[in-house]
Amino acid sequence: MNGAGGNSTRLMFDDDDNESNGTLVSSIMCSLAALALILAVFKVIYERWITPLSKVPGRFLHSVSSIPMRYHMLNGTLPEFLHSLHARYGAVVRISPQRVSVADPQMVRHVLGSHTFGKTPSYDNPLEPTTFSTRSPELSTLRRRQLGTGFGHRHLLEMEAKIFECAVTNVMGRLDGLDTVQYHRLFSLATLDTIGAVGFGQSFGALSRGDHELVQLLNRIRVFNYITMALPWLKKLTLLGSPRTLTRLIGYAERAMAARRQGKPQPDLLQLMLDSTMRDQEIVPETILHLIAGVDTTTAGLTWTLTLLLRHPEIHRQLCAELRKWPEPLSFDVCRRIPLLGAVIAESLRLLSPAPGMLPRLAPEGTRLGGYYLPQGTWVCCSLGAVHWSPAVFHDPLRFDPQRFMGEGAELNRQNMLAFSTGVRACLGRNLAVVEMHLVLGNILRRFDFALPQGAKGGALDVPRATRMTMNPTRPDRDCVAVVSRAKA
Repeated sequence: MNGAGGNSTRLMFDDDDNESNGTLVSSIMCSLAALALILAVFKVIYERWITPLSKVPGRFLHSVSSIPMRYHMLNGTLPEFLHSLHARYGAVVRISPQRVSVADPQMVRHVLGSHTFGKTPSYDNPLEPTTFSTRSPELSTLRRRQLGTGFGHRHLLEMEAKIFECAVTNVMGRLDGLDTVQYHRLFSLATLDTIGAVGFGQSFGALSRGDHELVQLLNRIRVFNYITMALPWLKKLTLLGSPRTLTRLIGYAERAMAARRQGKPQPDLLQLMLDSTMRDQEIVPETILHLIAGVDTTTAGLTWTLTLLLRHPEIHRQLCAELRKWPEPLSFDVCRRIPLLGAVIAESLRLLSPAPGMLPRLAPEGTRLGGYYLPQGTWVCCSLGAVHWSPAVFHDPLRFDPQRFMGEGAELNRQNMLAFSTGVRACLGRNLAVVEMHLVLGNILRRFDFALPQGAKGGALDVPRATRMTMNPTRPDRDCVAVVSRAKA
């Protein structure tokens, strides 16, 4: 009985201890919840009313959370989101607790004009830094000095025959056998062949085969890189092992280097890198970068230009009439002498820029923009799409009007057209894109008639699109189809 009583006594004390422990745990949890609530309230008060950024206009939620901005990044609607904010709040707007967006061309040129505003950590990638991703001003300057001649006017003129063969002759050969064309895909294959020939001395044969694995691989890695910019913690996963797509692209780059070392030197980008002081670990990501940039941005530029022309038949007819005054084939020099062609391309790059998102930079000490003081380390996002769609910068900005780049005010409009960025980190491949777009559009519009399929409706701005690094149509199989036929002599 004593044993039984002892057990009862112990159970009674155990119950008391359990109850005391439960009370203690509940008390600790309540205290932690109260502390979290106090900290959250303090953060809201600080971000909304105390920090210097509280003076920058914007929505309440954006001042205390980056979730809305990240949602629009992942959803591919960031340019439209930023445009709506600037339309309501002006040239400088707060888009997250530590970020402001600017949509004034003078401010953008000031921010991007030098290395004073450094690149943000969002540009970091799991491989060696590239011309685009490096945050080091010294490395950026070195890379541009090492690779700049490969994109210079003189070199591109020497390579014009190769560009013409890949981007024009082969495209027109494909069009000759078609009644309808999905031109977004056609342009992606042509630009891949072109960057292969001009940059790496090899033909991918994408157009002749009608497909190539690299098109899908480059698209996937571009989207992956963009997602990791929106969600930086995902970059840590790549430290555990490269994604399969990245591994395959690395393999392409390594095989290209090995083949070149066993073969003859070529006057191209790959040779410039091999002849420089760059290590193989640096050449590989640089090669991937130039493949992505050479394919995706130029494809988007060509696609949106033709899309706009098809939905503005009067401008389309006028341009075709100008081009057909010249004997074919049209060289780049001839294309540049046709003002309307250059104006159409410039207006397309303005209205539907291949890369209209934000270029984030870090504010140095003592920064003031638009009358607002920005603490050191503030992310200053240069919203190029919002600049292009601002009525304070361009008259009737959502209208496709190539004349704005030909008549009065054309020079100022060209200065404010920032599709290739500006300043010390402006697009290194700009000249190649300009040459390619002029040659392709000039020659195919000179030889072929294009028209929308019967029943197609809506304007170019109604075409569903998503921006993940670059802006692309989301339904190209439906929205990037044209009826094609040989132009009458």
